[in-house]
Amino acid sequence: MADKAKELLDKVKEWWNKFTSKQKTIIIGVAASVILAFVILYTVLSKTEYVLLKNCETQKEASEIVDLLETAGVPYQVSDDGLRIQVDEEQESTANLLLGANGYMAEGYDIENVTDGGFSSTESDKQKKYKLYLEQYIANDFISMFSSVKNAKVQLHLPENDGTMISKNEESYAAIVLEIDGEFTTDNAAFLAKAVATILGNDTTNNITIMDTNGNLLYSGEDEYSVGGAASNQFSVKKQAEDQFASEVKKVLAATNEFSMIEVSPNLDIDFSSTDQTTHNYSAPEGRTEGMLASESIYSAESENGSDGVPGTDSNTETTYVLPDSATSSSTTTEENRDYLPNEELTSKSQPAGSILYENSSISVTGTEYVIIKEEDAKKQGLLDGVTWDEYKLANAERTRVEVDEELYSVVANATGIPLENITIVKYSENYFVDSEGLGISASDVVQIILIVIILALLGFVVLRSMASKKEEVQEEELSVETLLQSTPANELEDIEVEPKSETRKMIDKFVEENPEAAANLLRNWLNEDWG
Repeated sequence: MADKAKELLDKVKEWWNKFTSKQKTIIIGVAASVILAFVILYTVLSKTEYVLLKNCETQKEASEIVDLLETAGVPYQVSDDGLRIQVDEEQESTANLLLGANGYMAEGYDIENVTDGGFSSTESDKQKKYKLYLEQYIANDFISMFSSVKNAKVQLHLPENDGTMISKNEESYAAIVLEIDGEFTTDNAAFLAKAVATILGNDTTNNITIMDTNGNLLYSGEDEYSVGGAASNQFSVKKQAEDQFASEVKKVLAATNEFSMIEVSPNLDIDFSSTDQTTHNYSAPEGRTEGMLASESIYSAESENGSDGVPGTDSNTETTYVLPDSATSSSTTTEENRDYLPNEELTSKSQPAGSILYENSSISVTGTEYVIIKEEDAKKQGLLDGVTWDEYKLANAERTRVEVDEELYSVVANATGIPLENITIVKYSENYFVDSEGLGISASDVVQIILIVIILALLGFVVLRSMASKKEEVQEEELSVETLLQSTPANELEDIEVEPKSETRKMIDKFVEENPEAAANLLRNWLNEDWG
């Protein structure tokens, strides 16, 4: 092993001795520069990055958190005022779990985490960081201000920004779960939804859902003016119905790919009066012919009397006194009562308030079709010949009216039930200009690129110098006999002329003794020429 090491060391020394002093100086300088560049690059890349863990309110709280970090062995930094605590970026998740387990809420992502990115950071990575930042901001900084909310979890879905107007007009989605400790009504949930929509930049709260940890739905996001989808007054009912109509119209029109942006404004005529209607239907019992007899009463009376004389004294011829009447009489009375029970069908109908009168309702639709024009495409197409990009945008900024297909009226009518004559659709075409983007390279990225270029340049210089030195060695090796003889002293050449044979051998022997390497190279050249 020692022999091999010595042999290797000898080869290294032999290789090193081939260079001149100037070449050795250049190699040492280049090697030192490369090593220095690597050291700088390693220092930049391996530098510990600290991120914000917690902004403490008191020094006591900061001291307790520092004790936890020291116990867990998490590297940290504390600001001069002792309130701002930062930890190693690679240990951030561990520190967050440590604080959560001990009842402290970590600060989480701040805006610096979003905008800070290295050379390898992509736009997609920044978008994911921004989503995480918003989730933690809404949950920890905003919702936590409600005294009745103990904890909150927020899950967001942000539309991908691909540079088109459709993606920019698409609203974000939010799902919020609240751990409630106190009174938190559905009205509070509606107000919270409005605030979250404002933070996200949404025009409506349609895509926001709020629940509590018991599974109760606090806000469903059907419309802006209702809580849990239930309207409380006539204006809310009308607004809810119109929002529903607008949503359906936007959905069907967006599917036609005729518009980039759609605005819908329905005007519904809603009857809020209630109507009660009762109907009685009667029919005779099966097998009866009396009809619909409710009741019947029959009364009958008969009377019979005997004949008597003429009133007065004409019949009393014999006596002068009056005798009692001995004639007889009879009387008969009959009374009948009938009460039938006919079939009866009773129908009661109640018309609730809120019926839509479609024939009196109307709807208006305004659509815009955006034509995307990129600065690079405009240059390729020759649109910027003789004008600047700003001048071209100014000259083509006006939108133009576009004829609407008649089928779109039928689409809206079938989706809403509103007659065609009550539907108005207006369409415009507008140019959307996209400026050319720069390289988007930060100062740290420029430093890293410069270091990489310097390293590559130094390595290339070393390779070229090495190739040049090898070329010089080959030229030195390919020496001819005439050159060697010319390099000998003049007096020796004179000796050769006197005694050609013996003196030549002596001179050759002397040359071999004094320059063994050159003689060996000369022999190699002869052998190569013979074998070639």
